[in-house]
Amino acid sequence: MKILYVTRVPTTATHFIFPLAKKLRERGNIVEFTFGPGLGLKDVEELGFPFTILSMNKMSRSFGNIRVINQLSRIIKDGHYDVVHTYSPVMGMYGRLAAYKAKAPVVIHSVIGSMLAPGVPLSHRLMFLTTELISSRLIDLFITLNDEDARAMVRYRMTYSDKVVSLKYEYGVDLNKFNPEIIDKTRLEEARKKYRLQDGTPVIGFVGRMIGAKGILDLFEAYRYLRAKGTKVKLLFLGEVISTDNDKKSYELLKSLVKESGFENDVIFLGMQENVPFYISLMDVVVHPTHSEGFPRIPVEAGAMRKPSICTAVSGANVAIEEGKTGFIVPIKNIERLAEAIQKIISNPVLIQNMGNAARQRVVELFDQTKIVDQQIQIYKEFFKKNKKTAKYIV
Repeated sequence: MKILYVTRVPTTATHFIFPLAKKLRERGNIVEFTFGPGLGLKDVEELGFPFTILSMNKMSRSFGNIRVINQLSRIIKDGHYDVVHTYSPVMGMYGRLAAYKAKAPVVIHSVIGSMLAPGVPLSHRLMFLTTELISSRLIDLFITLNDEDARAMVRYRMTYSDKVVSLKYEYGVDLNKFNPEIIDKTRLEEARKKYRLQDGTPVIGFVGRMIGAKGILDLFEAYRYLRAKGTKVKLLFLGEVISTDNDKKSYELLKSLVKESGFENDVIFLGMQENVPFYISLMDVVVHPTHSEGFPRIPVEAGAMRKPSICTAVSGANVAIEEGKTGFIVPIKNIERLAEAIQKIISNPVLIQNMGNAARQRVVELFDQTKIVDQQIQIYKEFFKKNKKTAKYIV
């Protein structure tokens, strides 16, 4: 089987597709990538996957990117791929049109960022519905990260029930990497000293892109709410704005608000760091106040590091977190409820420990990356055997 994965940026490949791609390659399949420019290219090169960089503007929805359809169509046609598998709304649209033009045998699309989920702006939702209703018939199979999205796609008549499948448990976590037992305790203490975290004050943390849609301003408002009530707590932000983000202002606004508030010594910006598990280890609770999500990955990674999480009620939140046992789920953009959930956890060290232990156990049972990859391959196998659109099967 020869498979082409189409993504907006290289990091989508490195974060979501690599475990599956490596397993497929081990089984004798040919796996290649194509994407626009961005971070993560070095990782693709190191693993030796062939790739092509598309001539895309940084603004994903720019009309200038229409030319990518022709470029992508030539790549698909010349490559004689058995499967074209696309990711993200924009590349899903470009990819399916290019694949249709190139007469690709099979087109699969993974919905990794739901546009139908709670919190998505109405304008984005309407645009998504319009484009999907027009072109969704060009997709042979949709893969979603949760049952809610799968049901919504059928309900809105974007596809049929036999053409959409839910992975339920996202893309899994590398439990060898996200393992609290391998963290260097000496180095951890050095980091605590560096960031002034060694005084026993509870530490809450954020991990992700530093944009408004991820709830960074909501989290700081909740933090100020807690401080106004006399709660001593520190806040870590782990992440940066990436080149493809349209929102560059929220991060600057956040930094100015921190400065104005006088909390500069207690709110720490860690920037982008490669060793995410290490920095999660500095946190007592991981807060994911996102406004919309295909699946909230961060609470799962936090759970693997034996940390409880607080997440907004986006799609898949009730899968990522077991309410009351591994963390809490709060309404989107509800500052007071977010602050109350944080207060409830950080005020009880025993609760932090119990939730963290339960979270690790749940991740091992449900989110082990090796199990998830096997499920993905099984989806491929069942689809090809059922549809017989190609004589080659993935074994």
